[in-house]
Amino acid sequence: MKLFKLINDEEMKNKKIFIFITILLILGFIAGTLYITILSDTDKNILKEAITNYFTQIKSRKLNNFNLFINSLTSNIIYIFIIWLLGISIIGLPIIICIIFYKSFVIGFSITSIIYNYKISGIPLSITYSFPQQLLNLIIISFLSLYSIKVSISIIKMIVSKKQINFKKLIKKHTVVLLICIFLALISSLLESYLSPILTNLFSSLIK
Repeated sequence: MKLFKLINDEEMKNKKIFIFITILLILGFIAGTLYITILSDTDKNILKEAITNYFTQIKSRKLNNFNLFINSLTSNIIYIFIIWLLGISIIGLPIIICIIFYKSFVIGFSITSIIYNYKISGIPLSITYSFPQQLLNLIIISFLSLYSIKVSISIIKMIVSKKQINFKKLIKKHTVVLLICIFLALISSLLESYLSPILTNLFSSLIK
């Protein structure tokens, strides 16, 4: 009975953290979609030029897929390691929360910017930009953040309430999650660098 109670308590903790992360992602995405409305005309023009150049490179096949892959993988792994390290620190919790919000904010802002630039034609382009690689990135961040927040809370409880925890077991499990996320990040970067440009080219005729 005690075992079942422990499992049930653990599931409830995970559920609460998962709901919290989901709310953060939604709020970040909404904030990102609304942010373009407060940009100045100058900033909007700069943004429009950057987006146009990006899709023009893809359309003209001038995009260096390998460099894009390396840059994407490097960026993803840096974020993963930062979140992982923050999970084993006392001050990690609020920073992890900010990273989750920021990553979702960027995706929301990027999708809205593409639609703002290309109007109706931007809808399929925004889909090819965000699916599947950006969706996978959010899953990676959410998955790792879930465990990092759990580890961070466990460490805080250990310090505050002097509660004993199996730190070695905690870090081992946390490291396994890290390796899984790195593997998923590799897949995400491959999709972003090689599949996404192909999908975008399918809708390149919509770009005027």
